[in-house]
Amino acid sequence: MTKTILLFIFLFCLSVFVGCGKKTDDNQNKTDKKETGEHKFEWKDGITAADIPDFPVKGNLNGKEVTFQYINFEKWRGPNDNVINFSLVKPQQQCGFIDGFTGFTLINKGNAISQGEWVKSKFDEDPKTYQAFFKTEGADKSSSTWSCALSIESINDKMVKGKIALFFNDDKKSWIAGKFEAAICNN
Repeated sequence: MTKTILLFIFLFCLSVFVGCGKKTDDNQNKTDKKETGEHKFEWKDGITAADIPDFPVKGNLNGKEVTFQYINFEKWRGPNDNVINFSLVKPQQQCGFIDGFTGFTLINKGNAISQGEWVKSKFDEDPKTYQAFFKTEGADKSSSTWSCALSIESINDKMVKGKIALFFNDDKKSWIAGKFEAAICNN
């Protein structure tokens, strides 16, 4: 009988030990997901700056997932336009002409894009001096309805760092979102 009790206590302790380890692993996985900021990101109307994801910039262009080979921030001296280009094609030289540009563009006509946040929350809001479009394989695909949250974290003489979530209300639900670094090009 003593052996039976000892065996019972041993099995009870073993099951508690194994069970506790399992709970710790499950809790650790939940903690990892929370700490890395993993959450489902999706196209929507009603964007806020808090909705901008913290992953490296990527997108969906006309129904296809895309990654960007080149990102630049153009400052145009004459008209004072500021432009951010997210291109699938890299130019032959830094700040050079992008032959066969395919990607997304955000423009502030006649005004600077400066450090801080800018939000056009809903598709039907007036973007004021901002314009956005995307281009695919030889065709401009601008939409009169788009929304955007842009957060510029830093700007220096050579680089702009920020985050963006830009959604187009097209039939393929095109979008770009995430953290980016853009080379400054003075034109």
